[in-house]
Amino acid sequence: MVVFHDSFSPSAIPTSRKRRYSPHSSPPPADDAAHTSSKKRKICHPTSPPPEFWDNLTRKSQIPLTTNALQELNRRNTQRERRNVAPLPPLRRSCRLAARPARFASHGGPDSRDLRGYRMPTGLGNEMRSSTPSSLGRRKRGSQSPEKSSGTPNTTTTKSTGPYDRAYLQHHVDNGFLPDGYEYPDGRALSEAENIEEFRQFISQARASLSPSRFSGDDFRCFKRANNHATKERQVMTTVMPIIEGAVGDTKCVAGEIPFTNLDHLTDGTLAAANPDRYYGARPEQLRGTVRAQLSGRIIPSTQEDLPIAPNFFVEVKGPDGSAAVAERQLLNVMALGERGQCDLHSFRCSKPMYKNQAHTIGCTYQAGQLKMYATHVVDPSEPGAQPVFVMTQVDSWSLTGNPKSCREGIAAYRNARDWAKKERDQGIEQANHRAADRNLDDLGLSVLSEASAAETAELTSQTTLTNHGSNALSIHGSDTSEDELSLDHRPPDKRNTVPGKILTTRPNRSLRES
Repeated sequence: MVVFHDSFSPSAIPTSRKRRYSPHSSPPPADDAAHTSSKKRKICHPTSPPPEFWDNLTRKSQIPLTTNALQELNRRNTQRERRNVAPLPPLRRSCRLAARPARFASHGGPDSRDLRGYRMPTGLGNEMRSSTPSSLGRRKRGSQSPEKSSGTPNTTTTKSTGPYDRAYLQHHVDNGFLPDGYEYPDGRALSEAENIEEFRQFISQARASLSPSRFSGDDFRCFKRANNHATKERQVMTTVMPIIEGAVGDTKCVAGEIPFTNLDHLTDGTLAAANPDRYYGARPEQLRGTVRAQLSGRIIPSTQEDLPIAPNFFVEVKGPDGSAAVAERQLLNVMALGERGQCDLHSFRCSKPMYKNQAHTIGCTYQAGQLKMYATHVVDPSEPGAQPVFVMTQVDSWSLTGNPKSCREGIAAYRNARDWAKKERDQGIEQANHRAADRNLDDLGLSVLSEASAAETAELTSQTTLTNHGSNALSIHGSDTSEDELSLDHRPPDKRNTVPGKILTTRPNRSLRES
């Protein structure tokens, strides 16, 4: 356990790091959708855990003894030492003795009693040592200088581990995002999703493209050879994963290695942006523009608008020397983001969130021939006002390099799970589009009624105008309904009531339209 003594004031957190919305709260209301989409979203995601990450973790649980925690402790100790360093004392007789070097040396050298007990400023020795050729040669190629990484002196972040350590996992647990196998302090186990058995049956179905006649023993040996030769994560992605994925279908629905910088923060803004190796989503044009605008921070991962949206199938890959624990922690984070977006789609324009204890998001990890599959679902809050809990559950695992049969079964399960995720995703998009269309029809009906009422009001007012020459004609301003909300084919035409000497234009009254 690491204990930090210096606390970080929440008021000192930059505005860009503060979360815009609660990770479990509803997205912004429909009235704010146009305002939200009209401005460029600027969401800051730190590359390494900032000081407030450790302060928040300290308030809820103990800090595990990890490399990142020790680096943060070292940074705080260094800052404390710098504040307490005494000024350099003056040296006596140094100039006078320096003028007579021979006699100076014969009398025993300089008087160093004034330097006794003086503490060298922290960082000076390190800077001198770092400038030597030997230290430059020993520096790891994957490490970064403190100034370039997080402004923290004497710290480095290794590329293999990064921020995904046990503290990263504990932060998720403290905020209600629970990994596979988690148990409550009282020993209670987590409940699985109600549709998990249905999903297991779905992915166990055989595929014609993977029958023994089409995926033979020779194909299995070619796959095993590619896996054995892939010693790095990049090689696994380029030589092994294409065999597992097979025919992708619509390439517009798949992307990868793109940071999710457009999504709202999952917790308190101290986590790095999720960056899955592969993810599947929907084409942006599948979802109505009004829904995309309102749910932008929940379902649109990147500011590049043509990339897949509402992703709910993720893949994390590691090389043979990589960490399986890190892959699972990365998957925990990105699957929670995906499931949050799916719940928002299924709950679009509903009076309350519709969780239903159903899993809509699937994730896989692949390392050294081992394929593991997980599902994520949301559990209703245990008491009113509490936040829902996101639960990650392992569905199954396969050894693709064990034998041809297990290889075919694992690849079939992967492709079937990808199809199942598409079915769940399309269902959520269809429901959101349907509710958006119903709302637009309601707006259209109210607009027609308000138009008729406005016409009657204008006619009465115009009659009054004929008798009261000093009054002005009534003018009712038009609605601000967007082209996406009302189709051009159904837009009600403007009505004109002609009165001698007056032309009155009437449009729907905004006060009568549904908010």
